[in-house]
Amino acid sequence: MFDLRFVIWIISLILVIQLFIQPCYFMKKLLLFFLLFSPFQFGFAQNATQDDLPKLAYENLRTGKLIEAEQQYAKLYAADSGNVDLMLQLAEISSRRGNQRQARNYYLSVLNKDSSNFIAHKQLALLAKSRAGIPNMELLKKANQLNPGDADVVVELCQLYFKSNAFATAEKLLEPALKADTANLRLLEMKMPIGVAAKRYKEVIATGNQLLAAGDSATVVLNNLGKSYFMILDYKNALKNFLDIRDTLDKEILFQQIAATYRGLKDYKNAIGALQAAIKASVSTRTATYYGQLGDSYEMSGKNEEANAAYKKGLQFENNGTLYYNIALLYETKLNDKKNAASYYEQYLGTLNEKTQGRQIIFIKRKIEELKK
Repeated sequence: MFDLRFVIWIISLILVIQLFIQPCYFMKKLLLFFLLFSPFQFGFAQNATQDDLPKLAYENLRTGKLIEAEQQYAKLYAADSGNVDLMLQLAEISSRRGNQRQARNYYLSVLNKDSSNFIAHKQLALLAKSRAGIPNMELLKKANQLNPGDADVVVELCQLYFKSNAFATAEKLLEPALKADTANLRLLEMKMPIGVAAKRYKEVIATGNQLLAAGDSATVVLNNLGKSYFMILDYKNALKNFLDIRDTLDKEILFQQIAATYRGLKDYKNAIGALQAAIKASVSTRTATYYGQLGDSYEMSGKNEEANAAYKKGLQFENNGTLYYNIALLYETKLNDKKNAASYYEQYLGTLNEKTQGRQIIFIKRKIEELKK
């Protein structure tokens, strides 16, 4: 193949030799050479840069230089706006830079060109999850049809089916994915709640121990192990797994399960403690505060009896000093009941700190003395 760069190199070598033989003649030749071939050299430089751009863009994307990668891919896309691969790269960059709307637009453009593109269906479903907290089921189903072995899609779909107790449907999805990757830990995790729902407890225990041996002690593993051991009346192992759970959003259910396990072991003392913890976990830490605000709103509206009832309801959830004080003040100033006012001021005293609230203690004690006169 004809290579103009090689020819230029040969001519340059000849001119250098002539420099030593005929200096004046050489200068004329050199000027002519630059006039003739500098446009070609410039063109080669431009072509080389253009040819290297995809490689540079990919390298910047791979190394996390997203701004540079986006600029380079944008140049390529401007020259070839129908290129699906470029749309996918730009969508990925946009998503990683937090521009979910732009990423979504690129993926939609991909589907306009290629309606069966698996990556676009999958990523659009996951973008819906990041935006609304729930992935788009229809997009996930389509992605699963295009690639039944993709673990990410199967896991997302299984979790959606679990919420509607459609465990049999989830199992059908899971089977081909597990055949494709029998050691995938996330897929094995999904297998456990399906097994519990089907009452295949020994199978769940085997899967759970396989995951633990692989270093996976996620809540879903420990919780389903605990449930399965409990159902076969192995309370000791059930308790062990329940107590190992460190991260769960539903502490009420966890404490209830621990209490049931202690009762199975006839350890009623610890069962009481777990049940008390379950009761406490079932109530918002701000419930007493809400009742305090409700009582104050009633009081400001002139509904003193309703205010009194709301304050006292709040005390059922927390030994709250502010509520005791509000009740005492209500009895003293609006309900004209000195006896109850003094009683609630005394209970309020029990919530005060002698070291930091000494003046308040002295004030309340004097008030109680006055009320008892």
